[in-house]
Amino acid sequence: MKRNISLSTLVFLALGILSGLFVKPLVLSTAFIGSIYINLLKFLIAPIVFCSIVPTIYHSSKKKDDTLRKAVFTYMAMFVATFLLTSLAISLLDPAKGFSFPSQDWNGNVQSLSVQEIIVNLFPNNLVTIFAETKLFAIILFAYMLGYCAGKVNKGGQVIEAIEILRDIFFRILEYVMYLTPLAVFSLIGNTVASYGAVIIGVGLRYIATAYLCGLLTVIFVMILPVRLILKIAPSDYLKKVYKVWLVSLTTCSSAATLPTTMKVCEEEFGVSKKIVDIVSPLGCTIHMCGGAVSFALLGLFCSKMYGVQVGAVDYLVMILSALLINMSAPGIPNGGVVIGATYLSLLGIPLDFIGFYSGIYKILDMLYTTLNVTGNITANVILDHLKKEL
Repeated sequence: MKRNISLSTLVFLALGILSGLFVKPLVLSTAFIGSIYINLLKFLIAPIVFCSIVPTIYHSSKKKDDTLRKAVFTYMAMFVATFLLTSLAISLLDPAKGFSFPSQDWNGNVQSLSVQEIIVNLFPNNLVTIFAETKLFAIILFAYMLGYCAGKVNKGGQVIEAIEILRDIFFRILEYVMYLTPLAVFSLIGNTVASYGAVIIGVGLRYIATAYLCGLLTVIFVMILPVRLILKIAPSDYLKKVYKVWLVSLTTCSSAATLPTTMKVCEEEFGVSKKIVDIVSPLGCTIHMCGGAVSFALLGLFCSKMYGVQVGAVDYLVMILSALLINMSAPGIPNGGVVIGATYLSLLGIPLDFIGFYSGIYKILDMLYTTLNVTGNITANVILDHLKKEL
């Protein structure tokens, strides 16, 4: 189903662009489809995030292996480094320059809070309110607390089982919503092109080009360079061993589908011990770091620039923290990049107008992000294995 939807989405993306240029009345009449699609994504964000985080934290809290903690720290460090590197590239390139994307129902400001306000908002006085008003920071914190504390009480696992069932139900609902993606992309991109003209096509190409450039910089500075400095492995040797994983990741766009190849390359090509591979590789497949960092940094900063908003130091800190928490805690969502991207923009208070266009080009981006995730997974395995052997 996923492959058929992806292909249909690309076809309807092209049709939407052509219709927006040449048959404006037709696409304007389909605007309601895009609105329904965005509303459904908004509706599913809070329950999916909550039901994904709780079991993840519960199962993580049950594991006491020191290698696991070191792996989490390593992935977090790689995420932050990639986020900062991507942010620097975006600030220099400014891919959204010359284009604005005003929203009719938006007051013109991204959610900008002081540190004190952010902390206070993490602790609301009403459990129902945080879901009714989609206060994602509070939902994420509550999910972390519930998942962790469920592992500390008798029969806490029964609650987790119920939440996992609920999660699967919401995933199935989302799967059905995804059938609407091709039509929604046609509607959203068509209306966007009809409103802004052919310039939006150039914006999309710039977005994709910026993502791939940031991906290249990430491979060089976050993956190849550390391996070169720590293990003295030549970049050419590293790439010769890693490319086998890329062949799978580029075609499947799935870290899970690539996991067997990732583990095989770690063990056979780099000589990583099986114990390290068995612990670190599935974790890396779950929390998806480097690709997520490029995705979040580019999406957040690009949309901020489109709406003409200056991102201050506190805002930027919120962006990194939000991206890190969402990226680590909401794995396994079908067509997850679009849903998680919408979650991220909602949390920052940025309108979701761009998500329809983002849905159309996401397949091209997903190839890059998945490849960065699995490459970062291999890098973490190699580094952690080397450090363990040095002790």
